[in-house]
Amino acid sequence: MATRHVLKVVAFVLVCNLAVFRADAASSYHLIKTIKASDSQDTWDFQTIDQEGRRLYVSLLNDVIVINVDTGEVVGKIPKTSGVHGVAVAPEFGRGFISVGHTDSVVAFDLKTLAKIGDIKIGKNPDAIVYDPASKRVFSFNGDSGDATVIEAGTGKVSCTIDIGGKPEAAAVDGVGNVYLDIVDKNLVLQINSRTMQVQHRWSTTPCDRPTSLDIDTRNFRLFIGCRNLMLGVYDSRDGHFVTNATIGDNVDTTAFDPATGFIFSSTGDGIVTIIHEDTPDKYSVAEVLKSHDGSKTMALDLKTHQIFVPSGDVRFLPPEKTGGRPKKTIVPGTFAILVFGP
Repeated sequence: MATRHVLKVVAFVLVCNLAVFRADAASSYHLIKTIKASDSQDTWDFQTIDQEGRRLYVSLLNDVIVINVDTGEVVGKIPKTSGVHGVAVAPEFGRGFISVGHTDSVVAFDLKTLAKIGDIKIGKNPDAIVYDPASKRVFSFNGDSGDATVIEAGTGKVSCTIDIGGKPEAAAVDGVGNVYLDIVDKNLVLQINSRTMQVQHRWSTTPCDRPTSLDIDTRNFRLFIGCRNLMLGVYDSRDGHFVTNATIGDNVDTTAFDPATGFIFSSTGDGIVTIIHEDTPDKYSVAEVLKSHDGSKTMALDLKTHQIFVPSGDVRFLPPEKTGGRPKKTIVPGTFAILVFGP
């Protein structure tokens, strides 16, 4: 692990204690504002920022809340998206795409009006979803059927279904025709050719265990993979070889890379965001361990302002609806908010 000894020790202690460590003033993130986005009791999943349109899409259980990134104003809602997981935007077509788990579909919508364009039937329980500008296609990764559905962004038509051989989690694109995907139950990362719609490589993520988040540094050919064994693994995006790793918090769900600052953000369910700096393509140092909110394991990064948007809320469990069932996870009314952190 290419991190200075002192920072390694400090980061480890603070991850355990959920404290805040700031390496120096220049790299220090802090809470800028809190956006009260909804009174919903629904839990949340992935967030997506339309960098051009300046909108944040927040996936709740049954709706997508849309927020103006620059003002914090709630500008709309996309309802009736039961089991929503994620949102992908295709600005050149003026369309967005929502993975809707309970209906095994992707909902296409208009980016300006937020009006629904149509439902696209796909595999079972779609989860992560990304738009690839190189092929002009949307890739929806379906958790229960272990496959990926490829959709033409301009028409909404399904082009292909790709067998991915495992349970997908996070995905990222490099802009030149490669889609990268975590396979959490096999400890793999896949490289998919977006033009041929074929899996080109399956690489092991060892020593990174249970990969659940992913982003990419396209200039230096580095994949950043967040795993559930308190590790961020760094890999070469060209051949998949392991480069190094850094310590992060528990129960990671989002990793994001800011190419302008060299910061990598990993948000975890224990209520922290670990900020790691890419000193060189082969050397990484923990810059800050930022306290967010317990359970806030997803986030979105604004590449313009370098701010991160972290959903938060006080979680409670209601009794099972049926005998022997699982307790229902909900949010205490009035506590859901988006925490905005910035330098």
